[in-house]
Amino acid sequence: MKRQAKIEIQNALVDLMAEYPFQEISTKMICAYCNINRSTFYDYYKDKFDLLDTINSKHKEKFQFLLSALHHNFENIKQDKLKLYKFFIIIAKYIKRNEQFFKDILVTYPMKTLFIDYINLARDYYQQIMNDYSTTVTNKQLYVTYIIGGQAGVFINWLSNGCNESPEEVADILLANTIKLQSQ
Repeated sequence: MKRQAKIEIQNALVDLMAEYPFQEISTKMICAYCNINRSTFYDYYKDKFDLLDTINSKHKEKFQFLLSALHHNFENIKQDKLKLYKFFIIIAKYIKRNEQFFKDILVTYPMKTLFIDYINLARDYYQQIMNDYSTTVTNKQLYVTYIIGGQAGVFINWLSNGCNESPEEVADILLANTIKLQSQ
């Protein structure tokens, strides 16, 4: 039951963030939404900020794991574009599975600090890739900024439009644009 209550509390916040800016959501609202006592809420979280941080940390850990795998397998990925395509599919499927959360923080009531955290995480890994593997790119910092901006734009647009395209279609777009950039 304990794990179930934690999940219900997390889901309640995500659902409420679709309707209200985070600043307007209270612990009382969260508890009422998932029909729990406030004492149960405080058994798991200090406050709503701790709750949001818990949810976001889970997603960032997954994103970091995927970026790390990309970094450590980049030499193979350079040889086989299908592996990069699979990376993009995994990211897109993860976003699709957690569509409401990502839509909440990136589209409905954008949370700049959380968005910047994801951008910085991607930038750090992409810069590591650029530094650790041979490339013909001359201005690596601007290149990484451009790549991340484009990829973030694709995902934000996809979320804004209700994720109508499949994760595979999104991966196709990301891969095609990445290949175009590499051939120039």
